[in-house]
Amino acid sequence: MYKRDIILVIAALTSIGASYMAYVHVHPIRADIYFAYTHIPAALGCYLAFFVSLVASVLYLKRRRRAYDMIAEVSVIIGLVYGVVALISGSIWANAAWGLYWNWDPKETTMLILWVAYAGYIAIKSSINENDRRATIGAVYNILTFSLIPLTFLSVMIWQSLHPRAQAVAMSTLVKLTLISNIVAASLFIIYLISIAYRVWSLEDHVNELLYGGEGTGYV
Repeated sequence: MYKRDIILVIAALTSIGASYMAYVHVHPIRADIYFAYTHIPAALGCYLAFFVSLVASVLYLKRRRRAYDMIAEVSVIIGLVYGVVALISGSIWANAAWGLYWNWDPKETTMLILWVAYAGYIAIKSSINENDRRATIGAVYNILTFSLIPLTFLSVMIWQSLHPRAQAVAMSTLVKLTLISNIVAASLFIIYLISIAYRVWSLEDHVNELLYGGEGTGYV
């Protein structure tokens, strides 16, 4: 059994346990807290994927290995998927708590800007054909874009926001444990998805290299 398969098994078991705690065993006082079990893990998972991408981009600029560029790109793609889940679940939670799906709250707006910026990373890389140039420009853009993540955290402190600060949300110990379990499960799934996506992508790139020679076709 590969290490990534072990990660998948642990992630699945953790997710099952976390789901049981969230929707069967633990009964929070606030009914809308159930949205936290999806929204918060998705948002933090999005940040985690973008952080992995950041590290990979830095390593690419330092060592110039295509593998790091590929890891950076698949991590951003997975981060964008988790970002969509965070935005949608956050909008549903906002409607339940504030009566509106979207009101351009600083937290909502900065998260949307972050998502669009990382979507731009994919768009820019897709528009460049030459391998090294695409990887270098993508890495620099990725590093600069990561600076938006602290802004999403600080937005509730910088501007007036309906979104509560993390420390201001009252939760029982069981609810906190349930939330942490969901965050751990989401994080493990991200690690697995990045691993398997990189493996598939690298195999495809290797096939392209055999077919076309040189460094392969580049963007695959």
